[in-house]
Amino acid sequence: MSKGFLNRYPLVLGEGSMYERLRRGASASFDPYIAHAGMIYDEIGRQVLLDTHCEYLDIGQQFGVPMVAGTPTWRANADRISKSRFAGRSVNTDAYAFMTELKESYGPDASPILIAGVTGPFGDGYLPEEAPDTLSAITLHTPQIEELAQTGIDFFKAQTLPSFPEAKGIAQVLSSTGLPYVLSFVVRPDGCILDGTPIDLAIDEIDNEAQHPPVNYAINCVHASVFSSTYRTAYDRNKNAAQRIVGIDANTSTKTPEELEGLEEIDTEAPQDFGTNLATLRRMLGISYLGGCCGSSTSHINALAAQLNT
Repeated sequence: MSKGFLNRYPLVLGEGSMYERLRRGASASFDPYIAHAGMIYDEIGRQVLLDTHCEYLDIGQQFGVPMVAGTPTWRANADRISKSRFAGRSVNTDAYAFMTELKESYGPDASPILIAGVTGPFGDGYLPEEAPDTLSAITLHTPQIEELAQTGIDFFKAQTLPSFPEAKGIAQVLSSTGLPYVLSFVVRPDGCILDGTPIDLAIDEIDNEAQHPPVNYAINCVHASVFSSTYRTAYDRNKNAAQRIVGIDANTSTKTPEELEGLEEIDTEAPQDFGTNLATLRRMLGISYLGGCCGSSTSHINALAAQLNT
């Protein structure tokens, strides 16, 4: 999601839930270590993954809206791959090849589809105490990021980040690739990342320290109401930093991370409400990238696109 891309397409649509949706689908190829990345190696799993992406991307084609499609590599860091049954495979490279094949299936005249090289936190995205410190994060995240950097991804997206020190380490590695990248945090309504760091402070420090700062920042895996509260709180403290936050992949639940952690049943809201909530963020705050996270489905993204198109 480079600056040039945002300038050409001021509205960008994201997909809905992938990890959570596929995890609950009980697919035999959903790996306990690398999650849905392992599905690309199984004929049935690969088709399920393909169909799920297409359900979302078809919406972008229907409404003529540019869309971001993420590689299924959120959990595919080197440590996890080494513990999985796919140890020794070039999982991130293979995942990009899968996404390229998917994108090309829409043909040269399709509405734009950008492929994001996705990485995530080393630990649980809801548990900042599992996050490594900055130096450890550099070591742990470098192999995956360097592999993805050798593919043809359009940009990097590091998402569901619960900790500022880990995010700083990831930013240093991403900055060294020279490719555009986005950092996406999990936050609370008080304007802080889950580890308690004010998000505006985190943005300022990363922007000032990184050789190549993120093209922008985002928030994911929280409800639109949490995003709104966080944004407004950060804006009151540091307007310039807050305005660097331009994207959201929203949960359909208002529950806190503690309430959602390990929740057996999906807590969700009606697709129309989801669409209204995110369309309001665009109208009121100028948010330009809008997508879904836990609990969202094809119907939620369709409802969002329909409201953005009015």
